[in-house]
Amino acid sequence: MSDILLTGGSGFVGGHVARGLLDDGHRVLAVLRPGAATADLDPRAEILVHDGSTDGLHRLVQTAAPDAAVHIASKFTAVHAPGDIDALVDSNLRFGLQLLDALASESVPRLVNFGTAWQHYQTDAYRPVSLYAATKQAFEDLAAYYADACGLQVVTLKLSDTYGPRDRRGKLISALVAATRSGQPMSLSPGGQFLNPVHVDDVVEAVRIALGREAGGAFAVRGEEITLRDLVAQLERLAGRPVPVDWGARPYRDREVMTPWRGATLPDWSPRIGLDAGLSALLQEAADAA
Repeated sequence: MSDILLTGGSGFVGGHVARGLLDDGHRVLAVLRPGAATADLDPRAEILVHDGSTDGLHRLVQTAAPDAAVHIASKFTAVHAPGDIDALVDSNLRFGLQLLDALASESVPRLVNFGTAWQHYQTDAYRPVSLYAATKQAFEDLAAYYADACGLQVVTLKLSDTYGPRDRRGKLISALVAATRSGQPMSLSPGGQFLNPVHVDDVVEAVRIALGREAGGAFAVRGEEITLRDLVAQLERLAGRPVPVDWGARPYRDREVMTPWRGATLPDWSPRIGLDAGLSALLQEAADAA
């Protein structure tokens, strides 16, 4: 089994990835900033505290001597404000560049990076939906240098919407499940946009496959395509009750993704958890917690 350096382990997706890798018998070394919350991080993971400096991260990677790295940490904002600029640059570029340089310096052979389907606005070509998506592409471009010059193998997994158990982010699907239970109405767009929700356990499986690849590349990791209106209807059918939604109370945002990116998926991977099973499990989780 391998020693895996993991960033973003304190988040929803990262926490599930850490748990999955630990269950597989890997040693997980989670890089966290001082004071980072660890409620979503499996206690079996070993925490490496990063002081924010380039030299500090080099020392951490040198001491850890991992066999591979999984880079999930990022700053997300759907529509940025001026106050978001520093955090986007610091999290999505500066920290990522520090990591790339440290991995290359220590001859770590493999990096699994997380990108976003939002790097492709209504096209297969690069066209960022948002500044967040642009910073994710900028990191990919930085990684391409280290891949070419230093031999670092980089596999980028571009995610659509993610969902699953123990999700405290307040994202769309968990918010809809909560509204179904509470009866508190949600203000939504007209609901015509298509989504590709992927269960977090399928994301973990994609990481497993990516870690075993012999070549780099960028690939989609996505679930079945469904409109927001049909997603709500499916949830209502499974719950046996209406979801309190105020359709059209929120306008479509500027550059709303109406048709998601349909790029090539990760070879040897396909989603195993369909929406019926995934949503049913979330409804049961919510019922058990009530």
